[in-house]
Amino acid sequence: MEPLKVLIVDDEYLIRNLLRMRIDWKQQGMQIVGEASDAAEALEQVEQLHPDIVFTDIYMPKMDGIELSKRILERYPNIKVVVVTGHDEFEYARQSVKLGISDFILKPIRASELLQVTAKLRASIKQERGREIELVKLREEMERSLPYLKERFVNQWLQGALHEEEVREQMRFFDISIPSGMPESQIAVIEIDAPVHPYVTEEIPIMLRLQGLQHVQAYYHENPHIIIVNDTHNRIVTLSIASQDSLVAQMELLQEKLQHSLALEGIAVQVTVGIGQKHAGWEGVCTAYREACRALEYQAFAGKNQVICFEDLVMDGRNHNQPYRSDTSLLQQLQFCVSVGAGQEALSLLAKIFAAPFSNVAQFRMAAMDVITECQRAAMEQQLEGEQVFNKEAVAMMLTAEHLPDLKMLLEQHVRTIADVIQSKRQAREGNLIDQVKAYLEEQMGNADVGLSSTAAAFYVSPGHLGRLMKKETGQTFVEYLTQLRMKKAESLLKQTDLKGYEIGEQVGIPDPHYFSVLFKKQFGRSMNEYRNVKS
Repeated sequence: MEPLKVLIVDDEYLIRNLLRMRIDWKQQGMQIVGEASDAAEALEQVEQLHPDIVFTDIYMPKMDGIELSKRILERYPNIKVVVVTGHDEFEYARQSVKLGISDFILKPIRASELLQVTAKLRASIKQERGREIELVKLREEMERSLPYLKERFVNQWLQGALHEEEVREQMRFFDISIPSGMPESQIAVIEIDAPVHPYVTEEIPIMLRLQGLQHVQAYYHENPHIIIVNDTHNRIVTLSIASQDSLVAQMELLQEKLQHSLALEGIAVQVTVGIGQKHAGWEGVCTAYREACRALEYQAFAGKNQVICFEDLVMDGRNHNQPYRSDTSLLQQLQFCVSVGAGQEALSLLAKIFAAPFSNVAQFRMAAMDVITECQRAAMEQQLEGEQVFNKEAVAMMLTAEHLPDLKMLLEQHVRTIADVIQSKRQAREGNLIDQVKAYLEEQMGNADVGLSSTAAAFYVSPGHLGRLMKKETGQTFVEYLTQLRMKKAESLLKQTDLKGYEIGEQVGIPDPHYFSVLFKKQFGRSMNEYRNVKS
């Protein structure tokens, strides 16, 4: 901390000089920057010098120390004021406590008392400045965190975790325009995907989603009735509140713009949008979001690169008086049982789902779509693909079934098939996965295309799961382990053969000579030629 600036105010030169000479101010972390012989001069010096501490006599001509202290503290409340007073003036001086005087010193001035007061003032100022620094840091952190806090709030609202008053309060906090009355809301959920392609790395989908979010924000930047966030599945949610414009028309235009703007070189980006119906009231936002998500999930049947409206999914025979309500709890349990291969338990849950009364064909078709969606989620979690788990003809039959008994039979077969496939895969993966992966990498290290995703696919696990297991078991990331494995093999080839550097790189799966030489030098601290010469 820089030396604290001290101003001494007293109409007697001897008293000012005594205060100056009584202690070693520099040793106390302080510096006397000025002296004043009366209150008027003191106020001028306060304006010019901005002292941290003012020592003032209580009795001075024209304006006494109490009035001076009052004026200083009114304008500069952070300045510490110490009143110098005699015994007969002490009771009068004590009346100034309510003004915010920091301390008193009695005449005759003793060094020990002055040291005690300065030490206390220095500690107090240090503590206050520390708090100010912390407050500045907190404000800066709050500014940086606002977008994330806003996103979390909107996601809680979408999930139905907030009451109306909480929503209103948070909208005021984040300076979101609050419509009067009970607003009507509609939601669109946008999913952006990059197709499987040799040039599409793992970072590209993340980059595309970030760019997509920026494009959507720019599209709506002048619309106060639109809230845009990412949901917990990294999809872009567009929440329209009390807007008279057609969200469907906007999304059809925006989807085309995103496809064009995000298109990679020679690769078509897939942009799919699900739109819910309009719902009144604050709690209607949750329903609108669920509908938009269900519409988006319908891409499994309708295909990607489309704008799918919830109200268009099942129109025939719809009963507005008794709408179909998804049983979220049972569906989540169903997905879990299917994903762990528990076929019998999954069938029991299916029976409970279809024990609900349906008033028309459209309603049990919607229930079928719920079940198919959960099965598809379970299959995707387990990295399953192909006709074995998703028979398009069978799905079409289920979604067009006219009789409930027929539909139940088709669904039972569908659920049992996916659960059995998953169970078979789980049994096949028994054993030490990491040991199998290590052996696989030893065998495949010469293949330049071997990576986390391809290895995870080879063992029917997700890349994230395999990456975490590798880190836990080996203490290294997947890339670090594979690189070290390749470098050890390269070292062996360098010692035992006369192969050139680029030939060794090709044999260990790093065909780029420059990149291989950089990795080698990083691993062993010297180039291949230097290493070979030293070993010779």
